[in-house]
Amino acid sequence: MIALTLHVMAVSLGLSLLAVGGAIAVVPEVYRIAVDVNGWMSPQRFAELYAISQFAPGPNAMILALMGWEAVGGAAGGWVAGMAAMLAFVGPTSVISVLAFRSWAARISPSRQVLIRAALLPLSVALVASSGVLITLSLGAAPLVIAVASLVALTSAVTNAHPLLLIAGGAIAGAAATVF
Repeated sequence: MIALTLHVMAVSLGLSLLAVGGAIAVVPEVYRIAVDVNGWMSPQRFAELYAISQFAPGPNAMILALMGWEAVGGAAGGWVAGMAAMLAFVGPTSVISVLAFRSWAARISPSRQVLIRAALLPLSVALVASSGVLITLSLGAAPLVIAVASLVALTSAVTNAHPLLLIAGGAIAGAAATVF
């Protein structure tokens, strides 16, 4: 259990260094490592844990705590691996972020900071979008589900509609599809 917990910590630390745009940006890589490479869980279980991590209050990085918990086998020692995964994911990169921000603010002009943020935005958006696609496909989604999810994402991108309205619209479309 200790070796597996250390392995989970190492995975989380590596993922934290890739998380440009937040934890949601590395969900496809978390999936690849947890499901495809290490076999810690099935695609369905990953989707379940992802849903729990997004529904529960707190950081998006909760998926990593749940990955650690599941990898070690759940209840018995899983909470230790889950906490270790979270600490490995948020601890070191939090320190790096604070130090980088202080350096950034002191050395880079505000106009150049705006350019750098603008350059990083498409990368973050693409990483988050790939997470959505991965979760949709890992559930074996029907073409209608993919179409509704795409329509909601597109509507969100081009309008100022409240996200809850879009979620409700997607839920209504999904419910209507099952009735008809």
